[in-house]
Amino acid sequence: MSEEVKITEKRKELKRLQKICVNESKDYKKRYKKLKWRTDFIEVTHTSLNMSAVALTLSGFGIPPLLIASACCAGAGLVLSQAQKSYRSQTRLSNYNVCVTQFDSVAREITAVLHRNHMSSKDYQDYIEDINAKLDLIDDSRLL
Repeated sequence: MSEEVKITEKRKELKRLQKICVNESKDYKKRYKKLKWRTDFIEVTHTSLNMSAVALTLSGFGIPPLLIASACCAGAGLVLSQAQKSYRSQTRLSNYNVCVTQFDSVAREITAVLHRNHMSSKDYQDYIEDINAKLDLIDDSRLL
């Protein structure tokens, strides 16, 4: 196999790795946006329930149904808050954001290398091994 054919095959492999990085980045961006929307919605609901509980408590002195409604709002807000903490949504948001950044960084790096024309087949092979090691590290970190 000639040197040019080897280089062409390795450039194809780099393009494949770049496509994987771009697709993974898009996938994590979708996950991030979806979870961010849910987290924001839960925060707004929690705040609304707490404000309602305070308002009902202040206006409900001497009126038992308003005090009961106030307690219900406060209880629902507490349950919602604890559910969000147990789901670890803030940790997941930060992990998704880190994965997006890492995959985008690797994809940019591959693009820069693909624009170089002076690399030998061995240089490409070494670089492909480096990229595979980086992708393995990203995979290991996103499992945490």
